[in-house]
Amino acid sequence: MKKILIAFGGNALLRNGDDSTFESQLERATEAFERISDVILENNVIITHGNGPQVGNILLQNEFSQKVTKAMPLHACGAMSQGLIGEILAEAYDSVRLRKGIMKDASVILTRTVVDPDDKAFQNPSKPIGPYYDRMTAEGLMKTRNWQMKEEGNKGYRRLVPSPVPIDIVERSAIFNCLNDGFMPICTGGGGVPVIKSQRGFMGTDAVIDKDLASSLLARILEVDKFVILTDVKGVYRNYGTPEEELIPEIKVSELEKDLDSGIFPKGSMGPKVRAAIEFARASGKEAVIGSLDEAGKVIDGKSGTVIH
Repeated sequence: MKKILIAFGGNALLRNGDDSTFESQLERATEAFERISDVILENNVIITHGNGPQVGNILLQNEFSQKVTKAMPLHACGAMSQGLIGEILAEAYDSVRLRKGIMKDASVILTRTVVDPDDKAFQNPSKPIGPYYDRMTAEGLMKTRNWQMKEEGNKGYRRLVPSPVPIDIVERSAIFNCLNDGFMPICTGGGGVPVIKSQRGFMGTDAVIDKDLASSLLARILEVDKFVILTDVKGVYRNYGTPEEELIPEIKVSELEKDLDSGIFPKGSMGPKVRAAIEFARASGKEAVIGSLDEAGKVIDGKSGTVIH
């Protein structure tokens, strides 16, 4: 059996046009597990996932219910989203495995990811989160909460938070032991809850960790045989969205890094995925694959998507 880490993209739970109800996300998650059920049956699999829409909704609920109950900090909202998505994924997986006779249980692990307090990202917050505010409200929040805000066109102002590089996974032993005991870990949701190590232990900090970079880190820690990123496109493209777009079926790390450094992959979408794949392949000497969730089986077999050597 191979050890494979599969990072679900946001389309494993929500797609364009979907509502954000629990039932809709459960349906999408069930479809996702249908596509990888054979892989789970034949391999030791770890599942990681994003949390963008879910934590965004929790932040909105925070803001609009402040007259009733106190708002939670961003890192706590991230933990809430891990629990929510963990329930959806576990329920979806159980419905698939019971129909297909898969004996392996899932184990949802709330995961904290360590970041460096001296990371330059903390001096330059750049990740917009939460709702839009008018100018007066934004100025008030900058004074009362010490938030950094940025205007986005005519939509209004949004809060900016840092996106530091993940350096360790607190629950690494728990994930490893679950895997060795025959469970399928579902973990590192949304990149993990950002924490800083202090004399008192690990303390949550308001930040957003890229889930693909955190998944790549976990894949290296667990020494998996293959790292798979499933998303909503067929793979990595040059000149994406233009008449000259070209799918890259396979590529060496050194060549892909040149493309990344040239800036052809957007920072908010394919860029972090490419960087995550490069970091895993270089450190492990093993393959990373980026491809479409709709062709998950073929992607994992290296017959679809982009294979990074």
